[in-house]
Order: sequence, then C-alpha cells, then structure tokens
Amino acid sequence: MAVKTRSKKRKRTPAAASVPYLPEEMVVEILARLPVKSLLRFKCVCRGWRAIISEPSFIRAHLRCSVSRRQQEPSILISPHFSHDQPTKFSTHISFYQWEQGGPSSLARFMDARDFPVGREFSIVSYFTHCDGLVLAPTDTKLYLFNPATREAITLPDGHGNNHAAGLGLDPSTGKYKVVRSFYRSSMDPPISMGMEVFDVGEPGARWRETATDPPHPITRWRTALTVDGGYLCWFMDRLRYPDAPRGLLRFSLQDEAFTVTRLPDSLDPAFDEVLPYVLHGELCVTHITDDHTAVFIWTLSSMDDDAHLDYGPWELRYCICVTALCHPMGVLPDGGILLWACRTVHRYDFSAGLTPVCNLDRLRYQGGRPARWKNVFDFTLMSYTESLVSITAA
Repeated sequence: MAVKTRSKKRKRTPAAASVPYLPEEMVVEILARLPVKSLLRFKCVCRGWRAIISEPSFIRAHLRCSVSRRQQEPSILISPHFSHDQPTKFSTHISFYQWEQGGPSSLARFMDARDFPVGREFSIVSYFTHCDGLVLAPTDTKLYLFNPATREAITLPDGHGNNHAAGLGLDPSTGKYKVVRSFYRSSMDPPISMGMEVFDVGEPGARWRETATDPPHPITRWRTALTVDGGYLCWFMDRLRYPDAPRGLLRFSLQDEAFTVTRLPDSLDPAFDEVLPYVLHGELCVTHITDDHTAVFIWTLSSMDDDAHLDYGPWELRYCICVTALCHPMGVLPDGGILLWACRTVHRYDFSAGLTPVCNLDRLRYQGGRPARWKNVFDFTLMSYTESLVSITAA
C-alpha cells in the first residue's frame, strides 16, 4: 500500500519592506545637527557616513549648527585647577566639564581629562582660551591644545620660552587655526623689545615661525589673548612697566599678521583701573567696576573690521549691573539676560529680576564623581564653549 507523503508547503514571506532612500543632502542636514559624541560613533556605521563626517565642508556646517544652538542655550566649559604636593607647583592633570544653560543646573558633564608626564609640572597657569571648539591651555612650561569633544590633545613644540602671552584664533582667509605667542628678545628688566611667533595648527611638520614685524608695544605678561570675530587677537599693553604705551589693546590680525592698536573708552585705563577684557558672542568687551565697588559697567565694541574706528572704536556702554565684584560675561540669553561669572559662581542677570545665582562651582555635581585630587582644587577656569569636530592634528 502506497504511503502518501504530505509535501511541505513553503510559507510565503511577505516582501521585505524597502528601505527608504534619503538623498545625501538630507543625510548631511540631519547629521550636522547631532552632537559630536554621536557623530564619532556614527563614523563606524559605514564608509559613506565616515566620509561625510570627515569632510571639511561638513565640519564647517556642523560648527555653524553648534554656534546657532549655543546662541539659544549657552554652554560653559569648566576646567578645575589642582595644586601639587610641592607648594610652588600645580598638578600635571587637566580636565574639562561642560555645563549648559537650560540643562540640569546641578550637573556638569565630563568631557575629557589628560595626565601629562611627571616633570612637566607648571608653576603658572594662564587663562585658557577657546575658539570653535578648540581650547588653548598656556602654562609656564608648555602650551597645550585640546578639542575636548573629540578628545584630541597635543603639546605644542618649544619656542622662545620667556614670559610669553599666547592666543588662539582662526585665519578667515585660509580657514586655518593659528596659535600665537609673544616673547622677549632680551632678558633685561625692563626688556628692550618683544617678538611674536606663530604656529599653524594641523599643518604637517609645523614649527614656530616669527612674524615679519614685531609688536609695536609690549603686552602684559601671561595674559592670554582674546579671540574676536573677524580673525583678530587682542591683548592689554603693559602700561605699568611701559607708561608710554597707548591706553588700549594691541590687536593682531591672523590674516595679514599685522599689528594695530584699539583704544579703550576714554573713562577706562587698564594700568590703574579694575578693567577686565572679555569676548561676548564674538564681540570684544571690557568690564569695569566703579571705585566704590557697587556696580560693573560692560562696554562692547561692535566691529573690528571698520578701519575708521581703529584708534577709538565704536564702543557702546551695554550694561550697568549692581554687583560688588568684577565679573566675566559668559553669554547672552535669548530673552536679553546675561550670564556672569564671579567668585566661583555663575549668575544670571536681567533687568527685571536682577542678579540670580544659577551655578555654584563648588557645589556642582561633576559627572563621574570627584576623585581624591579634588581636595586640592584651588581655582577654576571657565569659558564660553561651542563643541566642534575641528581637528588639531595633521591630516
């Protein structure tokens, strides 16, 4: 008797859903709005995405989106300074945390940390400076350059190493970043003349090179330059040791590497008054506290590209704030308020509510906890911050 076997019927599977196609332009638009941390992971998705994210045009587009976002929600980069076992030296550790206005007010997100070799301790730490996601950390032994978002870091080669004042900025004519550093040509006191040298970031085999002309006036020792929109660096001139120097700021163009002088408002004199220069949304500003320490005035210079204003500049008195300590402007809020840093606290100021503390650096919760070295924190450096994919290493 024949046995009938049941033939197995293949199950019909529904047609695979077609993957929607996104034009490359749309992919770029989406990726440009993502944080750096996500983009670094997405480089591993496929070769196409890796190529897109590595393109200079994409890096510039992403930076524009980051700048636009930070105009709505300012971000502050915090770097604690640690003392060393030796009383005259600081730690070889540098770390970065990010605090965002509009985010959790009590939390600072960990960005990056570096421990440098023993023997490179520094006894002087100048103010750090920021430009397009890059951070320059000047010390008396070395200059360090970071991108905390991508966790790139380099130690710049030695140059003239005496009492320098450094700066970092973008040359708008080439799209390249430069580190600039002053040095004294003589060890006499007072020195006879000052020189300036430039390091081209990301260039293969880059070395320090001197500018074609020397600064016309010496600048204040150890004062980090201010990075101003348009491709300029600005320093205070050393009028305490050189009273004949003009009452103002020495301006250095990163494009033609020429020097000019921008004078301050008539009522200010950095040699004798409590005056603090800063940059607010790319504009040069100076803060000045009154003699009785009851108010701070903030002046802004709206443009540095107008040669007609090189001598005295179109300065505008923008804010008058009732505070008792000189403060750093950190950012302008969309509603017209302003963030100020003074006495280890970030404050919010607006005309209706006055001054309100929003972030205490000592009480802030730092992501990852506080290691044992935090007991030796003696100060903080704060700077307005915009993350980017800009690379500091040679391609």
